[in-house]
Order: sequence, then C-alpha cells, then structure tokens
Amino acid sequence: MSDAGSRPSSLLGAQDAILLLRSRSLTIGLIRRIAATPEWVRNERVRAAIVLHPRTPRPIALGLLPHLRWGDLLKATTTPSLPAPVVIAAERLLTQRLADMALGERITLARAASEPLLKTLRKESSPLLLRALLDNPRFRAEDALFVAEQADTPPASLRLLAESPRFRGRADLQLSVAAHAATPPQVALRLVAAMDPGALRCLLDRRSTPALVRVASERLLSGRDLRPPAANPPNSV
Repeated sequence: MSDAGSRPSSLLGAQDAILLLRSRSLTIGLIRRIAATPEWVRNERVRAAIVLHPRTPRPIALGLLPHLRWGDLLKATTTPSLPAPVVIAAERLLTQRLADMALGERITLARAASEPLLKTLRKESSPLLLRALLDNPRFRAEDALFVAEQADTPPASLRLLAESPRFRGRADLQLSVAAHAATPPQVALRLVAAMDPGALRCLLDRRSTPALVRVASERLLSGRDLRPPAANPPNSV
C-alpha cells in the first residue's frame, strides 16, 4: 500500500486508484491526491469511490457528487458512514434527476430509495413503481396511506395496497382503499366484508364512499348477508 501510494500518479491507472480507495484506512492526504489527479477523476468509478470513502473530505465529496451516475448517488444516500450533508446533497440531486429517468430506472431506485426519496416517489401513479416501493422496507404504513388518499391513484395501485401482506392489518388503510372511488368493486367489497361495525360506521361517515360500498356497509350493519340468495332447492319428492 505504501509503495503504491508513493509512486508517481503517471505510473498508476484508474484501476489502481480504485484499489487504493478500497482501503478504509487510506490517508486523507492520499485521497486528496487521487481527487486532484485529472486522469483518475475522469473515470466515473474513481469518482464514485472517492465520494463513498468515509474519510474523503466533505468539500471534495460535495464537489464530485453532481458528476456521479444515479446508481452511485443512490449508494451515497444509503451509506451510513457518509456525513449527513453529503447524503442530503445526494438525495437532492437524485430528486432533481427523477423527471429525466426512465420508468425502469425509477423502479430500480424505488426498491432501495431512502426515506426522503420515497416521499417524492410515492407521488407517482404508476402501479409498477408502487409494487417496487412495497418491496422497500423503508416504505411505511403512512406512505401507503398517502397513496391510498390521492384522488388520481389508479385501480391497480389500490388493489396492490389492499392485498399487500405488509399492511393487511392496517384498518385506516383498508378504510381509505374501500372508500376510494377508483377501487375495483370486488376489492372494496372484500375489504368491507372483513370490517367490524366500528369500521363500517366510519366508512359510512366518509363522503367519498361509493354507493355500492355504502349499501354493502349498511347491509352488514343491519345483519343481512352480503352474499346473493341461493337458488331455490328443488321440491323434495
């Protein structure tokens, strides 16, 4: 390590710099030297390795952040050893780039996004994106409730929320999904059938509750079965 660090930079390539940056004990002086070497920092992997190193001086990391790919910015937002200002700046840059990212890239991002990024991603209406968010352990019940309460949430997304094993026990989420005008009727009725009288009354108190869901709730509260009547049995002989 010391021999490699003492050799002139002209004798080392970008891959050598990356190998050096894998050492958590690399000196700040050597990190500064790597960051000041143009033929090294032109390499995107070297730039990322410098930013992600826990001993990189904050001004150097902040200066290189805008030149990272979105995948490396994502790593910066979820690396616990990085200073908070670097993490916050990486989150800000990712948020600014979201509009230019393809749906597939946003889906990949959603699976591992930090909490501040989730607050932005949850505003999108794509069911594919929501499915990825549901795979993210940082996506919480309050995020799911936010999605359920948006007027433009599509039926497929509401179905995903209703059927998510993670939030199956959340009565407030079930109420919001059942009361949403875009929820598929069969999904809403299944939720209603599992509600207790208190939840049914809350559902009836919501102005947004669709007529079909309202009628089903009233029938359950009155003790009537939601199932259609069975066909009359044939006369016995």
